[in-house]
Amino acid sequence: MNAPTTSAVIDGALGPSHPPQVWRINFRFSGSGRYAVCLTARDRDGLAPELWDLTGTRPRSRVLRLRDGVSPWSAAVPTGDGNILVNSVEAGGTRRVLLAVPAATGSATSVRELLTVHDGDLALVAGRNSGTAALALLRTPGRGTTVWRLPGSPERPEQVADVPSFLSGGVWLDESGDLLALARSQGGATRTVVLDSSRGTVSPLPGLRQGEHLLLAAPCGGVLLTALESGGVHRLGIRRRDDDGPTVFPEDLNAVEGTVRPLALDPAGRRLALSVTRGVRSVVLLYDLEEGGLREIGPATGSLLPAACWNEDGLHVVHSAPDRPPRVVAVSDSREAHLVADGERTPWAPAVVRRFDGPAGPLEAVVYGDPVRAAGVVLALHGGPEAAWQLTYDPLFQRLAAEGVAVVAPNQRGSTGYGAAHRDAIRGAWGGPDLADVLHVGRTLAAERAPGGSRPILYGPSYGAYLALLAAAAEPDLWSRAAVVAPFLSGRELYADGPAMVRNLLDRLGGREEITGDALGPRDLLRLADRLRLPLLVIHGERDPIIPVGHSRRLRDRMARAPHQGARLTYLEVPGAGHDPLTGPDRHLVLERLVTFLHAAPPSASSYG
Repeated sequence: MNAPTTSAVIDGALGPSHPPQVWRINFRFSGSGRYAVCLTARDRDGLAPELWDLTGTRPRSRVLRLRDGVSPWSAAVPTGDGNILVNSVEAGGTRRVLLAVPAATGSATSVRELLTVHDGDLALVAGRNSGTAALALLRTPGRGTTVWRLPGSPERPEQVADVPSFLSGGVWLDESGDLLALARSQGGATRTVVLDSSRGTVSPLPGLRQGEHLLLAAPCGGVLLTALESGGVHRLGIRRRDDDGPTVFPEDLNAVEGTVRPLALDPAGRRLALSVTRGVRSVVLLYDLEEGGLREIGPATGSLLPAACWNEDGLHVVHSAPDRPPRVVAVSDSREAHLVADGERTPWAPAVVRRFDGPAGPLEAVVYGDPVRAAGVVLALHGGPEAAWQLTYDPLFQRLAAEGVAVVAPNQRGSTGYGAAHRDAIRGAWGGPDLADVLHVGRTLAAERAPGGSRPILYGPSYGAYLALLAAAAEPDLWSRAAVVAPFLSGRELYADGPAMVRNLLDRLGGREEITGDALGPRDLLRLADRLRLPLLVIHGERDPIIPVGHSRRLRDRMARAPHQGARLTYLEVPGAGHDPLTGPDRHLVLERLVTFLHAAPPSASSYG
């Protein structure tokens, strides 16, 4: 018996002609709200800053190519005059802050280095006045946070403060752009403090009770939006910065159904824009802070990203749909408020929403193509587990659709956006109710397939990878093949060597508890490896900081010792990649390997190797 195939070096070429694949990540707005920037890439191109000019009737963007490019871990912040500060992350952890000045025409850009650090984590907060393009927060373990003022010109950065604790976030409180609210983490507790950047002092934000944190502010109106956590529930509160009275927690604001994310306050502090996700869709709600009452903005099919800005020119949000990559759009301020998006046709495939009658109730899914008649159908499982598929652009799903492969992306139990009972069904039961839902949808798709059609294909990243492999082990004959990205072996194994944030998630959701009493037994992939008898592609980033690559290596080695005559396992370890290789420097090659595997005709059974 031969060992599974291992690919350490990625090679390959783009497939046949297909619509361009676009990546847009890390949207940020300038302090004035006149500009926005994101990191973008198209097909094989490397990531580059994309600058959005919001001063006209419609947002306009252009891509600015930097000589050395940027990495997926980099971030960019626009200045008030349309320049860009790039927080560039390089090999070895070195971080450089670069000032990129676009030419008046074209995409040419001049670049100057402003700040270089070799130790610690660096974050940028867009400034609000002409003397401060941004503040740089350098967080060093065992030391605290050093704050630098970046002037947005060739002048040297100025050190503003040196604080013996970790500072994060950043909400401007005043019109002059001197007072910045930050979250201070110290001794296991987090509280909101105010940095006076003109004096270099840090003091608590008065009036907040224990467990209450600042989310947004309207500097002109002096209005603050806070969140108070109590018993695992967050309530939104409103207060004035110059008022000593208690925070008010409006009942109608806190009775909104769905997953609520505050986006922005208008400059006067009269209205609040909220992103509300219900199932696979999200909408903008406008709340009147003085009179109460909510108004939904629409129509718009798709989803909202957690970035927005509201200034005297109006509200801008980041919107995406299955056939539209993320982009900045304006929100009209008329009585019939709506998203102002271009109406031109796109080359990308649309998607529809379908409901399945699950074993414990309806299951919603995003569907591309025709799962009955398509050449193949992929059952895609999301990561998380506290996550959900939404009506948003996905480069992998678009590539599959272009190849004639249908995609069904369900939000099984454990997904967010469908109420507490649906979300909490897997607490203490990872691979229990959610696995039952996945198997049910898989059987439904298999029964619906046209005569002679191939069996469904499994795909999933992270938690979805773990769930996909459990489904493949539970009913090996239901599936034709499976491709997974960054799987973990079990909750207990991940707890043993995962980072602190993952261990906290496992503790909170009962991810270490074992399921017993059914035919599958404990959900441990090493124990279940002998049941994985289908063609399998495992992809893992070499430098995954969330799920150690050792989990996939151990699974690869265990499957090499499987006693049965199964199908071929291909193991692809992506050099230098993190948790999501589909957004890394080699993303287009990883994408093509995935698409080639998922689109391939089912092979005849053969042994490993």
